[in-house]
Amino acid sequence: MNWKKKVMKVAPLAVCGIVGSLLFTSGASAHGYIDNGRSSLCKQGLNTGCGPIQYEPQSVEGPGNFPLLGPSDGQIAGAGSFPHLDVQTATRWHKVNMTGGTNTFSWTFTAAHRTKEWKYYITKKGWDPNKPLTRSDLEFISRVDGGDKQPPLKVAHPINLPTDRTGYHIVLGVWEIADTGMAFYQVVDVNLGNNTLVGNTQTPSLLTNILSPNSTHFTW
Repeated sequence: MNWKKKVMKVAPLAVCGIVGSLLFTSGASAHGYIDNGRSSLCKQGLNTGCGPIQYEPQSVEGPGNFPLLGPSDGQIAGAGSFPHLDVQTATRWHKVNMTGGTNTFSWTFTAAHRTKEWKYYITKKGWDPNKPLTRSDLEFISRVDGGDKQPPLKVAHPINLPTDRTGYHIVLGVWEIADTGMAFYQVVDVNLGNNTLVGNTQTPSLLTNILSPNSTHFTW
């Protein structure tokens, strides 16, 4: 009889523990990364000395509601949890070639989750690539609505990058989760170029070297 009473006292605590564990697991189940982001290139070996993120590029998770909240300045790339990713110099990281205009940013989700939105930022003209990344270095460029739905395991976003800057820039993608207050942070190190016409653009005023009076072929 006494044994049964003890079981009755312990059981509610056990149930609470199980429920709490399930809730925690549900809240922490989302994971994802940008395919050519800094953490992904750590896994691929193009970035080295990355610390544990090389084994789990999908885990760069921190507080959401960026930029009002989120990781502290200087810890944005690592979301406050992976300091190896926060090291910032002009030559530290492998760069992805992109041009101004539309570029595709592809996400891989190892565990998708209800999504509020994706937001994209890029470093401003004149930012210092040899200093830790801060909010003041970034400007907003695009938002993709998540619709409070769970995305497929692969998502591609066409994002327009500015055409008024070239060279090394960082694109920051933030995946805001709908129901946990958390977000995933992905920086992409970009060697940004622009498709500009090089050379003499003056319009010729005279036709020259016409082959014959009756010819329909001519050259400028």
